[in-house]
Amino acid sequence: MAFLVVALVLVAALCVFQLVLVLAVLRRLREHETRFEQLARSRGPMDAYDPNELVGRRIPELAAHTGGEPRTVGFFSVGCEACHEQAPEFVAAAGVGDASAIVVGAPADELTGLLGGVPAVVTGEEADGLMRAVDVKAFPTFLRVDGDGVIVRAGIAVADLPAATPAL
Repeated sequence: MAFLVVALVLVAALCVFQLVLVLAVLRRLREHETRFEQLARSRGPMDAYDPNELVGRRIPELAAHTGGEPRTVGFFSVGCEACHEQAPEFVAAAGVGDASAIVVGAPADELTGLLGGVPAVVTGEEADGLMRAVDVKAFPTFLRVDGDGVIVRAGIAVADLPAATPAL
């Protein structure tokens, strides 16, 4: 009988301990939820991204990257589902050989595999530097660049470029 009483007391103590632990976790979750709400209010709404704001800008890093040749440049991110979907379209459009793909993030293997038909695929620190230089804010972003590194056309879909791409 004494063994049964001890076992019952231990089970009750364990239940009380678990209850206290669950209440502490719930309190902590409420604190984090409040912090996230404050953070969301302080950031405000995100601005809409319009890649056409890039048109007309001269980016010396792009001129250096393209070797002074007119080129179509696509910016892709490893974690971007739309990038994976549009990569085959970009490869098909890049068939003329004047294209570069800039892949940001790691590991880039899967996306670079999808971009296998593109003559120049840049990854790693060089890709990060080009993304910062151009000030790309959304992926994918597609640009048509002239030989001096001036952006002459921009869009968020491969289809945005061919119709208005000037004959360079």
